[in-house]
Amino acid sequence: MKIIRPVSMLQFTLMISAFQISVAFLSLPRELARHAGTDGWIAILFGWGLATLASIALVKLMKNSPDGTILELIQRFMGIWASKIAAFIFLAYYLIQAYDGFMIASLIIKLWLLPSTYIYVLVLLLLIPTFQIAQHGFQAIGRYSEILTFISLWIPFAYLSTMRHAHWHYLLPVLKDGWLPVLSTIKIMFYPMLGIGLVFFLYPHLVKKEKALTAMVISNTLTCLVYLGITLVCFMYFSPDEIGDYNEPVISILKSIELQFIERVEVPFIAFYLFMFSCIWIPSMRLVSMNSAWLLGKDRERGHLALWCFAIVVSFFIYRPSFIDAARVNNVLNLTGFVMEFALPVCLLLYVAIIKKVRGGKRT
Repeated sequence: MKIIRPVSMLQFTLMISAFQISVAFLSLPRELARHAGTDGWIAILFGWGLATLASIALVKLMKNSPDGTILELIQRFMGIWASKIAAFIFLAYYLIQAYDGFMIASLIIKLWLLPSTYIYVLVLLLLIPTFQIAQHGFQAIGRYSEILTFISLWIPFAYLSTMRHAHWHYLLPVLKDGWLPVLSTIKIMFYPMLGIGLVFFLYPHLVKKEKALTAMVISNTLTCLVYLGITLVCFMYFSPDEIGDYNEPVISILKSIELQFIERVEVPFIAFYLFMFSCIWIPSMRLVSMNSAWLLGKDRERGHLALWCFAIVVSFFIYRPSFIDAARVNNVLNLTGFVMEFALPVCLLLYVAIIKKVRGGKRT
């Protein structure tokens, strides 16, 4: 019998928020500025609203399978083959998520810290702790996210220290070009808000399932506040004409911090931020192994996890990606993430409601 290890509401909340913030945090201000100028921060509020609406649909959907994942729910209402197809789709989706996290992290490490190290070597080093944590399930991942959040509380104060160089007038006037640029930028917020879909597989592990929606709203709100804070800081530090020229303005702004005992503050920051990066690929690799095991009808998730870790290292050894490739993968995830985490819950919720109405609430 498969053991379900409980996940607390705090761990659930922080796991989703850390997943969302992990890789999108560094480039979001640049992307918003390129599409909507200094009014781009308004799109974050719309992204929060859409993520909250999708969270409502997700929780209502999973209430139909309180003791099972989305795969059990699909098997119940659509059949075993539909659940197999769903497992393959989720496997591919979270494998791309993990690959995206490894790619961005390794490229940034190579650019800022270890320029002479091969990318596949960096990925191999990152995969060792990933396997150790992911093999123990969502409870271990939740504890990891919980600890990491508390030891990261100093980061906001580091960015607040750069406000002595802030120019508030860069933000004015608000809506200088009207609502159209802001509304057209909302589509960019799908990628930074990805992570709410974890509830598809986390729901049966929750201790207090009745508080799942509250936890998701809090998680989305935390993510929104982090995004708003760092975006406004970057918008007030860099001029509207130059912010688009920085690939990682969140890192570049740290150069303004001067400490007598550290020459380059951004270097230890990047090294520390690797922990935040890992919050996307650790749960993603766990979900890849879960769906792989479901697809093959076996419960040896640890073996599947080891094989997928090996496959990722081999993929980076064969093909070494660039920042252009990372941008392309981000664009793909922006579209597929909208389908998987925003549109799919609504469609499945409608389908389940219709089927239950037709069957009179009886199970097949």
